[in-house]
Amino acid sequence: MTSLLEVVNKVDSFPYGGKGNYYTLNSHDGVAIGYLSPIIVELFTKEKEFIVDHSAKTVSIDKSMDTFEKRNQLFEQVGLKWKEIEHLELKHGWRNELYTVYNPTNTPYLLLERAFSVLLGVVTYGTHINGYVPPQKSSNGKLKMWIPRRSPNKPTYPGMLDNTVAGGLGYPYGLWDTVVKECFEEAGLPEDFVKSKSKSVGVLSYMYVPSSGIERVQPEVEYIYDLEFDDETTITPHPEDGEAEDFTLMDTDEILKRLNNHEFKPNCGLVIIDFLIRHGILTPSDDTNFLQIQSKSHRFLPFPTM
Repeated sequence: MTSLLEVVNKVDSFPYGGKGNYYTLNSHDGVAIGYLSPIIVELFTKEKEFIVDHSAKTVSIDKSMDTFEKRNQLFEQVGLKWKEIEHLELKHGWRNELYTVYNPTNTPYLLLERAFSVLLGVVTYGTHINGYVPPQKSSNGKLKMWIPRRSPNKPTYPGMLDNTVAGGLGYPYGLWDTVVKECFEEAGLPEDFVKSKSKSVGVLSYMYVPSSGIERVQPEVEYIYDLEFDDETTITPHPEDGEAEDFTLMDTDEILKRLNNHEFKPNCGLVIIDFLIRHGILTPSDDTNFLQIQSKSHRFLPFPTM
């Protein structure tokens, strides 16, 4: 089998050992909360509430922005202004959904529009749910997973394969609320079923550099849940809100083939690899880069987190 490290490298793609030509976005009290590409730094030079220091390669929020409310108002105003800048391509992906930036760890520092947050190199969070049928309940004796295909109308990665359910952690929802909400909204799965059959199984972290669009880095944290189905037919996911085009029950042989063909949305491929490792399907004997795969799936992020 071809090593799956290439799949992981596409997700954890920010260089190790430095930040290259990126600037550090600092809080009003001097804490690093994100990385900015030079094209974004140039825009900040036109915003009076930010101090750009080219020699130190920093962009700092003005010290006067010393309350949660002030910072929220400031970034809302800047985000709405930048939304009108055509080359930033914010309008198409604008969600009217807020993400939380933390500083210090576990303490909300400011709220950002989801589409705007990806330009600022701040840590964002999501929940990914692996819906699966265990081998003893599968028609061919192999573990199977419910795999959706993303709608061709999605603003990001249209038509690619995805995790059973996945959703960003929007303010003010908690992790468990997001799991239950997204399972119903995306896949029509009943709340009682999700609550009784889902379990938290870990967290993944990485720093992603998209291969297209505005130069940027996206540090991301994904909280992972496994959702065991009793069989292949009693309860099944189905497109509910248009996020998914369809759902297909695939066994692990087909999933591995599609992983190697890079048919999955990048971070969803990482989540699938993590699932295969935890369920003993992908082992050190199967992939000579097993240690690197594990290490790059749990990257230390140099910013405060939730």
